[in-house]
Amino acid sequence: MSHEASPPLDLEVAIETPEHIVFHYRLAGPARRAVAHVLDLAVCYGAVAILAGLLLVAHGGRGIDAVSLDDSLKAGVGVVLLVLFAVQWLYFLVWEARAGWTPGKIALGLRVVTTSGRPIGWSAAALRNLLRAVDVLPVGYAAGVLAASLSPSFQRIGDLVAGTIVIAPERAQRRTNALELSPPATDAELATVPEEVLLDVEERAAIELFLRRRGSLGAARERELAEMIARPLGDRLGYAHADPARLLAVLYDRAVNAGRADAPASLPPSRVGSSRDRPSLEPPSRVRRQP
Repeated sequence: MSHEASPPLDLEVAIETPEHIVFHYRLAGPARRAVAHVLDLAVCYGAVAILAGLLLVAHGGRGIDAVSLDDSLKAGVGVVLLVLFAVQWLYFLVWEARAGWTPGKIALGLRVVTTSGRPIGWSAAALRNLLRAVDVLPVGYAAGVLAASLSPSFQRIGDLVAGTIVIAPERAQRRTNALELSPPATDAELATVPEEVLLDVEERAAIELFLRRRGSLGAARERELAEMIARPLGDRLGYAHADPARLLAVLYDRAVNAGRADAPASLPPSRVGSSRDRPSLEPPSRVRRQP
């Protein structure tokens, strides 16, 4: 009897933006998330244990009577309990809101993002961590494990309410050479292009994906997509160009290739602005549309 191979716990999810740009992320399975959480708890409890040890040594070394020592120990225990409470709640909130990960997640190569692929921010981070108290019920994260097993994106209750997912971005990325501007920028283009072009990760990924796909798009569709991305970007940077696709190519070249020692994670290299690239793009098996 033949048995089909079991699918991996880390599955790919595709997220489509309003501009119809699709980003692919590798979902983190429960096992990797559990290990990352254990590492974070070890950091939290380890810090509290060190603090408790220091307080114990400090109180034990004082030349005071038994009653005063007892009162001091009670105060020390109170401080430790307060620190433990703060660490358990603030540790995850601050790390995830500011960076999207914690030390444990960094060690396992994981990151928390919204279901639209964006950084989660403070409100989503607060929601997913406050509801951790529900996920642990009745014991051993039973409610969270059940919710994750029923969710196609491995979302525990906190994730479902906050609208977040945990991804393993390094599993779906390859580092390659940056795109090259072809033909090179003209003097007229360089005369008005900003000296410094700062693009965030999502902007770079959207522009790069468009530039690599443009050879497989019709002329009308290419211009439509280019204008969707170029209009707000050009307004923000104060740069105009008659050809929106060329605007994206020039800005991308200035942002990525000028003064960079490495390129962002990308598809196989080609030349920016060239219509000869016709990559084979498989339709995503599961696409989330950003509201």
